Amino acid sequence: MKSLLALCLLLAACSQSTGMGNEAAINDTYEAMTPGTRPVRIGEGGASFAACANVGRVVNVGGNEQPYLPLRAAPFQEADELLRLSNDARLLVCTRSIDQRWQGVVVPPADAPNTDCGVAAPVASTRDYAGPCRSGWVASAFVRLIAN
Repeated sequence: MKSLLALCLLLAACSQSTGMGNEAAINDTYEAMTPGTRPVRIGEGGASFAACANVGRVVNVGGNEQPYLPLRAAPFQEADELLRLSNDARLLVCTRSIDQRWQGVVVPPADAPNTDCGVAAPVASTRDYAGPCRSGWVASAFVRLIAN
């Protein structure tokens, strides 16, 4: 009886299986994943400091390898490009990614770099930026802080 049970188990293990029911979930078409959008947070320094405590400028772009610095919707290379920044573009640095590779910035318009973007004064609590200027994420390697 035990040998018959063992034989049945062996045959069942070797038989053609339809799997565990996951085949319907497999899709033959490939769709690239995108990181979506991650808003820039302001006010991380607390209520005693400016909402975006640092001013920076774009550096080291303009060659064939890196003709511009993309402002991205999230701190990932795959995130959507929102804007293209050139050397010396002024940035208001508000936050950074955990790995320090990305800066969350607010960008005044190129034709009016002294525009009030609403981040010079303190805010009561940390929140997503929702002001009049563009905001997004840039690679830290291309940002040099110029003022606190």
